[in-house]
Amino acid sequence: MTDLLYLRDSYLKEFDARVVATRGESVLLDRTAFYPGGGGQPHDTGVLRWDGGEARVIAMEKGNGAWHIIEGEVPETGTEVHGAIDWDRRYAIMRAHTAVHVISHVVYTHLKGRITGNQLYPAAARIDFNVPDFNRQKAEWVVEEANKIAMEGHEVNVEFVPREEVEKHPEWVRVDPRLLPDVEVIRLVMIGDIDVQADGGTHVKNTREIGQMVVEKVENKGRNNKRVYVKLI
Repeated sequence: MTDLLYLRDSYLKEFDARVVATRGESVLLDRTAFYPGGGGQPHDTGVLRWDGGEARVIAMEKGNGAWHIIEGEVPETGTEVHGAIDWDRRYAIMRAHTAVHVISHVVYTHLKGRITGNQLYPAAARIDFNVPDFNRQKAEWVVEEANKIAMEGHEVNVEFVPREEVEKHPEWVRVDPRLLPDVEVIRLVMIGDIDVQADGGTHVKNTREIGQMVVEKVENKGRNNKRVYVKLI
């Protein structure tokens, strides 16, 4: 298995690792800061360098570890490599991911809705909620409240807790519970003392880093499911 360094430090831009397996154009490392994708957050991209070689990481694949799909020379098993993620892209996605948490907090607290799906982009996001009678006016109000919370400057931290503890607190699961990963230890993302959510992605350290959230459009995806597109400026 791969030691997923980003789970403990989302700001780790570079790292050293060892190739433990290869498979076609993919390499498996013993540790990585590259996010492999999941939960609506896209995979990281970047570069791997080693003595005499270099390759671009163009995609990631999960399965018995995090596989790095590369473009260029494939390093041999046992090679010591230095990885560097495309930081500007990652950081823009981190801002968007934290923004989604703040927005979901407002929706859950005031409208009793959960996220049924989402897709993150650099400095933008698409969020689906199971909230009936949701419209542009309500979306604007939700994002306005989220902006107020973000500008208060809440610290963002992570904690790892047993699954049974999370199951005692359904309010910690803002996505549809069926989307929760089947693992024994759940990672919680805590925004100050206002919000706790189970999540495995990367986030900024302080909500002020999010910037201003703006509603781009709202779509009706069924009687109860509504889709909101948000960008960061």
